[in-house]
Amino acid sequence: MTAIVKRPVKDPMLALFDEFFRPMVPTLENQMGRLVVPAVNIIEDEKGVEIDVAAPGLKKDDFEIKVEDNILTISAHKEQEKLEEGANYIKKEFGYETFQRSFTLPENMFDTDKIEAKYEDGILKIYIPKVEEQQKKVKKVKVK
Repeated sequence: MTAIVKRPVKDPMLALFDEFFRPMVPTLENQMGRLVVPAVNIIEDEKGVEIDVAAPGLKKDDFEIKVEDNILTISAHKEQEKLEEGANYIKKEFGYETFQRSFTLPENMFDTDKIEAKYEDGILKIYIPKVEEQQKKVKKVKVK
């Protein structure tokens, strides 16, 4: 199995907190401005890799997925505006949800031109097929 390596956050201090508090921090930057990171599952088979990102409450247009120099970056940005009216007041609140996760892809192993992504039921599913030569190299050996 080939490892996909998680890239650290660009700000070293955020990276430190990301690693230290990982078990306690489950999702996006919440309404109070607290930085949180979405949970990710990575599944590999002979034909490619699927990355599942838990990101409920977003729309497919909120996501950006890019690959540059074998680094897959998944990010999302959503602005919310909430309006509450009362008897003698109007209160307006803004909410921002953002995250960014990056992974290093092994060189010459994946066909990044054929990446597919879909978002349903709060899960962003990204499928990255392996280069066809890599698929052909899979060989099973029977133990005698």
